[in-house]
Parts: sequence; C-alpha cells; structure tokens
Amino acid sequence: MIYAVVNTKGGVGKSTTAVHLATMLARLGKTLLIDGDPQASAASWAAWRRDNANYDPSPTTTCLAGKAILTEGKQLAAGFENVVVDAGGRDSIGLRSALLLAQKAIIPIGASNLDAAALTDLMTIVELARDYNAELDLRVLLTRVDPRTKDAAEMMSFLAEQNLVVLSTHVSERVAFRRAIGEGAIVQELGRDQAAIAEIEAFFKEIQA
Repeated sequence: MIYAVVNTKGGVGKSTTAVHLATMLARLGKTLLIDGDPQASAASWAAWRRDNANYDPSPTTTCLAGKAILTEGKQLAAGFENVVVDAGGRDSIGLRSALLLAQKAIIPIGASNLDAAALTDLMTIVELARDYNAELDLRVLLTRVDPRTKDAAEMMSFLAEQNLVVLSTHVSERVAFRRAIGEGAIVQELGRDQAAIAEIEAFFKEIQA
C-alpha cells in the first residue's frame, strides 16, 4: 500500500503523522518512507533515529523531490510492502506527484479557519490528481486538537459539509509527540504518554480499515 501524507499548509503535524505511520507499518513488513518535503523533517527524524540503536524496526528512508516522487517512487515501491510519502507544506510538483503515486492520501488538518481555507485549496489539487489517479482514497485526520476548545467540533461540521471521509480518531496537541520526534522515536517507544499512544494507535487501526 502506498500512502501520501499531504497538506499545502505547514504546522499541521504532517511529518509527525508520516513517521509514526511508517514506523508502525515497519512493524508489519518492509516499509519505505519517502521525504518529499523541502524542509526534510522526516529525513532529520530518520537521522536521529539511526543514532539510537534502541529504536527498531525502522522504515527505510530516502529523499525525493518533484517529479522523482512519482517516477523513482514507483520503481522503489516495488521492493516494499508499504510506502509512506511525506509531501507538501505548499502546493508543489512534489505534492502533486505524491497524489499521483498514492493509493491512500491522508490529510492532517488543524481546527482553525486558516486550516479550513487551506483545505479548500488542497481539494482543488486532489480533484485534479483524481483525473489521473481515479482510485485515490482520501482520508482527513484532525490533528493538534486542543480538547479544551470547541474548535474540533466546528471543524468536523465544516468537513461534513465538504463530503469528505473524516477519521473518527483525533490526535491532540501533546508534548509527547514533539519529544518523540526530537529523539527519532515514536510515542509508543517513549511510553510516557498513554493518551498519545492510544490516539496514534487508533489512527493506525482506522487508516488500515
């Protein structure tokens, strides 16, 4: 299965989602993580992970840019059971190539008006991608949620109006995720925040359904 984790807006937990997904998939089979974001956050995480021998298994990680995400990514994918592409941060050839390569696209999105506006732009790109990749399965993941506010409920109402498939799992804004990424780990490996672990494992179970 080839997954693309995409958004044209930064700060939505895209790379955090991608590396957690890739690592959990690596527990099940040979997995490739493609960092297609110019910021190379996933590649940095992978480098930090290599420095710590306690974290295993790890996805094989490579950086691709632009059209290479589709052309080289398609060739590389043949050697793996699962592929996760971390793409975006803005509308780019790389993001569009990821959508053409993927079978499932995951859109992490925050609960703000800015996130809603960015989603409207992204959906235009997704619809163009579906002209060439008609089987693309799109799922929206609400991330960096502050459970003390009503923002999540308001965003869910907005997403329902867009006729999008929204995962029932919400991933909250938690220090555990930042600490895990900074150590080249995932929250399960640190084991300090059971709520974070429960959220990310619920996401994984749901995205595979």
